[in-house]
Amino acid sequence: MIQKKVMIVEDEGVVALSLKATLSKMGYTVTGIAITGKEALKMAVETQPDVILMDIRLKGDMDGIETTARIHEITDIPVIYLTAYTDAETLQRALKTDMSSYLVKPYNPRELYSNIEFAIYKHRLKEKIGSSREKLELFLSRSAECGIIIDLRKKVVYANAAAEAYTGYSIEELMGKDIFFILTISPARREETSDETLHRLLSMDAIHYIPFQALISMKGGRVRPVVIRAGIVREDDGQVRNFVLLMKESKTPSLD
Repeated sequence: MIQKKVMIVEDEGVVALSLKATLSKMGYTVTGIAITGKEALKMAVETQPDVILMDIRLKGDMDGIETTARIHEITDIPVIYLTAYTDAETLQRALKTDMSSYLVKPYNPRELYSNIEFAIYKHRLKEKIGSSREKLELFLSRSAECGIIIDLRKKVVYANAAAEAYTGYSIEELMGKDIFFILTISPARREETSDETLHRLLSMDAIHYIPFQALISMKGGRVRPVVIRAGIVREDDGQVRNFVLLMKESKTPSLD
């Protein structure tokens, strides 16, 4: 998987550090924090982020809109405005800079995550370097079903917005966690738990079993019946690194 890098342009230190922490929990690498337009221009060229989060009000001679216009004179890095300004004049100025999106503070983490993912995907697709994994993530970002990607250590490396509704955990809480520990996935049908071969395998603690009909423990302790489908994520180099879990509400919630 190609590492996803985000650059922050924000002149309020507390806001910038809070945003950096949120992005890190989402799995992004923050290439740096610029507080002026001049710093942002230099940092964008040197660090080549996949996307830039741009405040409009900045210290120095250039505001965020002028800075974005200057950046786009030398590179096509996508820019997402993250600002408190909502007036029509500012929005019209921003629209002329070929922005990726315009988010109003205080931002919603789920909305921010979706916008970053979409901006990166569009840019990589334009450059024809989008991987199969990235195409999968774009599809999941638009899906109403819970979509979670885990690595070979069972750690969550991607979760879509629907995963929050299904599990009760925020994306930040899911990232990096052991999926079997956080959701406590267990069979929801007695025929599965009574299968002798499966029972022996489970008693040996030899496998992490993902049942088709399952019960998951949501945040707060509530149990939810779901249908789970699992698959191996196709990587461009042929290696196996990740698995995808798709979950939707079960129509047969009982244990019968």
